[in-house]
Amino acid sequence: MAAPAGNQNAAKKNRMLGDALKRILTQDPEEVRAVAVKLVESAKAGEAWAQALIWDRVDGKLPTSLVGDSESDPINVVQRLERAIVRSNAAD
Repeated sequence: MAAPAGNQNAAKKNRMLGDALKRILTQDPEEVRAVAVKLVESAKAGEAWAQALIWDRVDGKLPTSLVGDSESDPINVVQRLERAIVRSNAAD
């Protein structure tokens, strides 16, 4: 028997944890504030994960650059447009 196509674990209908968190946080906005305060306190205490999370949420994530490594050159994107003339053989 073959496995079903695609991973359905992240489908919107299967996001139970996210749904539960949204329900709790929507019903009690003070919970959201308490989480935000704890996050800021953790960042101020030197927790790198908290600092990174705050930067990502406030300024947005930095784009990932495409570069080579020590063994290969940087990646070059080359775009080329070609035009082909196709003739109809209507006389055949």
